[in-house]
Amino acid sequence: MTDDSVSDLIARLAALPRIDGFRAVSLTSDLDPRALLADPIAHGVTASYERPDQGLALVGVGVARRIEVPAGRGPSAVREDVRALFETPVEGDAPGLRPRLLGGFRFNPGAEVSEPWSAFGAGWLVLPRVLLVLDGESTGAILAPGEDPAFAASLVQSALRPVTAPASGPLRVERPMDRALYLKSVAAIASEVREGVYEKAVLASTQMLRGDGPVAIGAALERLRQNYPGCHVFTMSSDGYTFLGASPELLVRLSDGEVQALGLAGSLKRGETPEEDERLGEQLLTSAKDRIEHETVVRAIRERLAPATEQLHAPNAPRLRKLRNIQHLSTEISGRVRPGVDVLDLVQRVHPTPAVCGWPTAVAREVIAAHEEFDRGWYAGPVGWVDATGDGEFAVSLRSAVVQDDHAWLFAGNGIMGDSEPESELAEVQWKYRPLVEALGPSASSDS
Repeated sequence: MTDDSVSDLIARLAALPRIDGFRAVSLTSDLDPRALLADPIAHGVTASYERPDQGLALVGVGVARRIEVPAGRGPSAVREDVRALFETPVEGDAPGLRPRLLGGFRFNPGAEVSEPWSAFGAGWLVLPRVLLVLDGESTGAILAPGEDPAFAASLVQSALRPVTAPASGPLRVERPMDRALYLKSVAAIASEVREGVYEKAVLASTQMLRGDGPVAIGAALERLRQNYPGCHVFTMSSDGYTFLGASPELLVRLSDGEVQALGLAGSLKRGETPEEDERLGEQLLTSAKDRIEHETVVRAIRERLAPATEQLHAPNAPRLRKLRNIQHLSTEISGRVRPGVDVLDLVQRVHPTPAVCGWPTAVAREVIAAHEEFDRGWYAGPVGWVDATGDGEFAVSLRSAVVQDDHAWLFAGNGIMGDSEPESELAEVQWKYRPLVEALGPSASSDS
């Protein structure tokens, strides 16, 4: 695209009048909204959601409206507010482009909020002042009602400039994972499972890293995008804190009445050679512990989706989902929803799955509260987007961290079963830290 055509595009966008409704604007295919994510804080990015392997990027700048979830409540508490917000008409030259809200929810809305989650609350969905959308080969922008097109034009100008993400300096462990407590908790939970008190509980852990300067969020996102293109890459920001990650786990997706969910449970490291990797994959597929854990997750998702669907399908056996440093047992679940069901309804029904909580859910929550001496916050909660039709996509916010200036809080967890061995579970949870440790900086270190 020539400099003259770029200038013409920006000038035409800036000259558009304000309108009372949403404005949808087609943009040049040269525009990549992810350029704003090279330095999201400087560009005022409030939320973003990407599927790199599908060419999807949603980048929301500023806040036109934020719908807060009441304390102790879940996604269904804001359904009516969302519907009311989307009653405003959409005008413009991109009729296929639709407004969307981006956001997420706490893992446990009833738990006490503590560091570093105070800025995030029980959950929220944000309507950006401008939402830049890359969807395959088409690019566009949605302006919130009453938004100044000149602001959108300035964002387009920024996104057209080639930007190199600033790099982080070395990070050090300021507050390590409590290994002794983790080992003790795994042993206690496994014993209770063997005694038949419950079937499974998911035990999470946390550690805090610190650098000599601000953590480079843009550089971390670029590494996650390149290393985990099949994952759900996201940022959610509030009051100087940014929650970011690359989750391998779809919670639920709704599109034109078709629902998809993913059962993801049972993990093992990748091999150093193709032969070792194949052997480890076969070991995972034939592991009785991992298969039982996986089948518990699939069964729970199917049971929760059944009342909201007319058809529901899932394969009889899992497949391997291989990521850069770890592989999982994976089962895709699909069906058709009943009339009136939207994605927030589905999120409310499905979250939390046994993959991130345990089974039965109520007992597993009590076990988590008894053993985890920190606030999970939005870790292992739903993050994603919803549009005016009630369609949307939410991932489980795993492989994630909260960043604030020079601090980074990392989270990871494992499903504990009756035959779980403490040392093996410790090794596995440390594998799960690696994607974020590597992304936060080439010199970053953890206590793994």
